[in-house]
Amino acid sequence: MNQRIFTGNYYECKRGNLIAISGDKGKMAGFIGKAIPQLAPKRNFWDIWHNNIGKISIEANTRYYIQEYYKQVLLNINLEELLYGEKDPILLCYEKGQEFCHRHILAEYIELQYGIKVRDIKIDENMNIVENKRPEYIRRILENIIEKENQR
Repeated sequence: MNQRIFTGNYYECKRGNLIAISGDKGKMAGFIGKAIPQLAPKRNFWDIWHNNIGKISIEANTRYYIQEYYKQVLLNINLEELLYGEKDPILLCYEKGQEFCHRHILAEYIELQYGIKVRDIKIDENMNIVENKRPEYIRRILENIIEKENQR
């Protein structure tokens, strides 16, 4: 892949090559447009993660989510095929800014596996772009998971 890839959320990205990557294809946000639902988290692990909020440590629960997203989604897709022909895609989900979400895991995976810098952005109707920072801990956890999987 030799392209630019961006991530953002439905509420803060108003223009561009917007593509939904959530399970409902952005319907709850009123999004109408392209979607790649294969990049959404699987309901089975999402439910477990969601039900564990407040019951187990945030660290353990977050690691579980990242691990399952990696195993159940990222290892089972052909990202080059899914993004074929897309110019400067902006992959959208619901969470704002640095809130934990699967788009940040996907962005870190793309950077690690393909060497493509993925910027998380806000973009208004006038095409003004502001870059958000992703949570830094996601990369560390994902690298650790990938390393352990490669040792098997």
